[in-house]
Amino acid sequence: MADVRASIDLALEPAAAFDVLVEELTIALARFRIRFEPGPGGRVTENAVEVGKVVTWEPAEGFALEWRHATWNPGVVTEMRLRLEPATGGTKASFEHRGWDAAIGEPAELAGWFVGEVLAPLLRASSPVAFGDWFTDRRARRPSGAVARATYLHPLYHYPNFRVILAELSLARDDYLLEVGCGGGAFLKAALHSGCRAAAVDHSAEMVLLAREANRDAVTAGRLDVREGDAAWLPFSDETFTCAAMTGVLGFLPDPVLALAEIRRVLVRGGRVVAMGTDPELKGTPAAPEPMASRLHFYDSAQLQALGRQAGFAEVRVVRRDLQPFAREAGVPEAQLPMFAAGEGGGARFLIARKG
Repeated sequence: MADVRASIDLALEPAAAFDVLVEELTIALARFRIRFEPGPGGRVTENAVEVGKVVTWEPAEGFALEWRHATWNPGVVTEMRLRLEPATGGTKASFEHRGWDAAIGEPAELAGWFVGEVLAPLLRASSPVAFGDWFTDRRARRPSGAVARATYLHPLYHYPNFRVILAELSLARDDYLLEVGCGGGAFLKAALHSGCRAAAVDHSAEMVLLAREANRDAVTAGRLDVREGDAAWLPFSDETFTCAAMTGVLGFLPDPVLALAEIRRVLVRGGRVVAMGTDPELKGTPAAPEPMASRLHFYDSAQLQALGRQAGFAEVRVVRRDLQPFAREAGVPEAQLPMFAAGEGGGARFLIARKG
C-alpha cells in the first residue's frame, strides 16, 4: 500500500493548531472550487459531487476523511487523516493519505504522480518567486489569514494616509463614495462619519467579510455596500458615485490606467478621486520591504500624473503631504515616526483627479 505523508511543527497549542488548520484548509480548497464542510458529519464536494466525508472529528486531536478520488471507479476508497500531537514548544501536525496506489497501480505511474503532483509543486512553493508571491498576497496584495485580519481591522500605519485622503475628499452627507481595495473597512468606517453613503470592492473574500463586519451598522442601514470584485471591472453602473478613493492599492494593480478609467466611468460629472501613490523613495524601506517591493509598481510625480491623464480625467494633479503629524496623532510608535517624515521630496504623493 502506497501512503503519502507530510508533517509540520507549529508553535501553537493543539486546540489552536486544529482550529487554524481547519480554517486555512477550508479557505485554500475554496480557491480550487472544492468545498470543505468541517465538523462531525462534514463532507468535501467538487462540482457538487461528494468526494470525501468526515468519519472521525476530534478537535485538538485531528480528523479522518473517507476519500474517493476516482469517481469513475467507485470501488476505490482511500483514507485521509490529520493527526495533532503535543510536541516541544507546540504541536506536531501530521497528514497521511493511505492507499493511493489503488487507483494507479503501476509503480512507475505512481512515481510520476508523486513527482508531478506532490514533490514538484512543493519545491515550487518553496522557491523564491512562488514564496515571494504567496507572502506578498498573504500580507498585502490579497490579504488573508488571522495576521492579515488583525492588521487590516486596525491598520495603524495606514491611518496617516486615510487622514490625507479624507481631507482632500472633504466628504459631505450628499456624497456617494466608492473605495477600491477596501481591506478590512477601516477607511470606510472613518469616511462614514461624514454622513455619506459608500460602496467598496476588494478581491480578497476575507477582507470583504471583515469590512462588512467592521461596518455592520452601516451595512444594515443600507448606507454601505461591500462587494468582492476586481478594480479592472467594477460591478457598478456608469455615473453612480460622487467620489472615490484608493489607499495602498495603486502599486499592486497590473493595469492602473484601466482601473482608474473604471473609476472614471462610475463617477458622475465633476466627481473626484484621491489615490495614494507608491513613492520610488520608499522601495526597500520598512514602508515597502521585500518581497513586496519587487512586486510593486512605483511612480514618481510625473508618472502618477500621466496615469490619471491616460485614464481620461480632465483635471489631474499630484500633491505631496507630510504624514508625520498624522502618524503622531494616530499613535504610531515614536521609533517609527521618521518613516512618515516628508524628507527632501516634500512628502508622500497623492493623485487627485476630477471627471470633466
